[in-house]
Amino acid sequence: MVSCCTSEPIRTQSSVFSVSTRRSMKNCPFTSCLNIFLLSRLMQSSKSFGFTLQSPTTKGIATRLKSHNDKTACSSVSKWRNPPYLAILTEPDACDSSQRVHETYRAIERATVDGAVDLVLLRISDETKNGTSQNDELHANKWELLRMLSRLHMRHEKDGKGFKLVINNDVEFAVAALSRNIAIDGMHIKERNVDSIPSIRHTLQNAARGTGASSVDIIIGTSCHSVQSAWKSYRCVDYLFVGTCYETTSHPEKSVDQLEGPKLPGRIKEALNRTCGDRSSKIPVIFAIGGIDETNCHEPVSFGADGVGVIRSVMRADDPPRMVKLINESMKKAVVVEVAEF
Repeated sequence: MVSCCTSEPIRTQSSVFSVSTRRSMKNCPFTSCLNIFLLSRLMQSSKSFGFTLQSPTTKGIATRLKSHNDKTACSSVSKWRNPPYLAILTEPDACDSSQRVHETYRAIERATVDGAVDLVLLRISDETKNGTSQNDELHANKWELLRMLSRLHMRHEKDGKGFKLVINNDVEFAVAALSRNIAIDGMHIKERNVDSIPSIRHTLQNAARGTGASSVDIIIGTSCHSVQSAWKSYRCVDYLFVGTCYETTSHPEKSVDQLEGPKLPGRIKEALNRTCGDRSSKIPVIFAIGGIDETNCHEPVSFGADGVGVIRSVMRADDPPRMVKLINESMKKAVVVEVAEF
């Protein structure tokens, strides 16, 4: 999770870098270009540069850079990579047939080939196509897809291109996976079940300990659609999916005027930072979600989101690795432009 303490200077062991105010650099193209270049390099490797932003007009930059780079998980979860982040969610019908299992796996395998995906959420419908309870075929398909993704997850971890693998809202499935030494990182819990998150984390940690695992780090995430919902859940989760940003077939019931919009993730980030103040509380990674693709992913990031979660834009892409690259490039440009414009 991200530390929400934003008052300290951002510095390395041996250097402090001050960015000029807009007024002092207004008539200096070289200074402006230099700052943009350095900030771009910062987003690529936060460990290489340290920044103290000292003027009132750059106070907002200090908050954003601090929240992006001070990554500390109070639940002992290993650090996320440098932002912006990209999460991929499987489609609800991913296990409806053996064909869909292999299509889903192939799309994720291709999308994660360059190590540019941070989180994969195995999201499976609770019902079959005809509305009945999960049948034996669907159950078998779930296990097949999970095993395949877990092996891919472990292979990428060894190559330094790992992603975090979480299961959607099925505690029994997650516990069974951990008990069988199938590598998963945690769970995504539905918004209405946030009160159960502490006990779910404890259950999953116990399941991991039961296998003799050297690490019991568990990632827990949830969704939220308002600042009030984020306030309720942020203390006990490692990430939040915030939306709905744009029209999407995942929520066909929402008209344009009912959407939460691309500004909500940034508003939640700002509200949590403001709530935490200088205390040692932690805030989760904020993923914008809902109808996001390569054409609009820059918007929520420019408003303050830490990254985006996508479904069909990658899962149905003709070229998933190219789509992942386009989304990441667009998000990174949005972060650099946002900081440079202060």
